[in-house]
Amino acid sequence: MRGALPALLGALALNAAVAAEPPADFSGVWSMVQHSRPGAPFFIPVEPELSTEGKAVTAAFAAKYDVEHLEANAHCVEPGMPTVMWGIGGAAMEIVQQPERITLLSELANQSRRIYLDGRAIPEDFPDQRVGYSVGHWEGDTLVVETGDITEWHAPRWPHSNRMRIIERWSLEDPADFKIVGLRADRPPPKIEGRILVNEMTMSDPEFYVNDAEVVTVIYRRQQDGVMFEDNCSEGIWMELLEQTAAESPQ
Repeated sequence: MRGALPALLGALALNAAVAAEPPADFSGVWSMVQHSRPGAPFFIPVEPELSTEGKAVTAAFAAKYDVEHLEANAHCVEPGMPTVMWGIGGAAMEIVQQPERITLLSELANQSRRIYLDGRAIPEDFPDQRVGYSVGHWEGDTLVVETGDITEWHAPRWPHSNRMRIIERWSLEDPADFKIVGLRADRPPPKIEGRILVNEMTMSDPEFYVNDAEVVTVIYRRQQDGVMFEDNCSEGIWMELLEQTAAESPQ
């Protein structure tokens, strides 16, 4: 019996470790293959229909500022949620998965998201952020992520109030079950190896959106080389200003 007890305890510990393992592993570097609402610039999904209030707020912003020629991302403004999940031109993202947290690192503007899996709720007193505050839980092999505390955004793309809420459902799927067409009709579909990451995003905003739920399904493929690049857009803007100042100032 003395030998049986350690064996039993070891088996229980092994079972507990196995039970703690996540149902799916999203780790790796991914890039967007396509989404379900094509037709907008920069491969971003077509924007939702705005409410009367949403139209008034965004129209006032556009009337005051030249958002057409001074596009936000071109001037190193972080995309924030939900746009960071689409990237611009297929920028990659790396998912680092741990038992109690998933960290998402975006190549675009070096933004990051933290998705807490430890059972906490979205705090009511947390300051708004461009990427919001995200918590998640498992439903079988699907990771369900809820994001709130998102900073209000009045410019293109995908304007929203700070009451926006986003529900994401992440799952690994067989690409044969989907029609893969890519982001551009004038190019062949991208080569996909292994399973794809499917993210069904449901967005609601009682102040800015007409519909209760705006749904965009995004498909990603795993990058086999797993390489992420640094986005140093701000350095270029700084150097342009230095050059301009140097040219205008007497030596």
